[in-house]
Amino acid sequence: MASISKIIERRNCLRHALVLPACFVAITLSGLPVRAEEHIVRTRRTEWVPSVLFIQPGDTVVWLGMRGHETELIEGMGPEGGAQWDSLLDAEGFKVKFDAPGAYIYSCDIHMSNGMVGAIVVGNVEPGNLAAIDAALPRVENGRIFVERIINRMKRELNRRN
Repeated sequence: MASISKIIERRNCLRHALVLPACFVAITLSGLPVRAEEHIVRTRRTEWVPSVLFIQPGDTVVWLGMRGHETELIEGMGPEGGAQWDSLLDAEGFKVKFDAPGAYIYSCDIHMSNGMVGAIVVGNVEPGNLAAIDAALPRVENGRIFVERIINRMKRELNRRN
């Protein structure tokens, strides 16, 4: 007959045999790096598709269908320390990596007065730079109504997500 101490020792060994692999799996999975994604923004005549894009920090946006177009961040309409860009005309496959969370409002300067304005929101929380974007709006001279529309569309989509 096994002594009580040997029975307890076997139970403890069995418990550790089950708990340790589960802990190892949990620790290993939590330490996995998140893979950055690549998102596509296409042109359709004089609009960006999608017009509002939600991504995560570290993701990259690629602009396609750029013949006759360019893309640039509108001054004052990105988070402090965030990505800044101004592509060349016809820069097919132009890429920007977004590391800083926040909202980015961009345009095709050539077609801005036709409404070619878009928004990119980086991160899962409400962008901290919305007040700065609103404050920068009066300084937009060309196509302000379209910039205001995309900002309002972005805010509606943010409200739906929260």
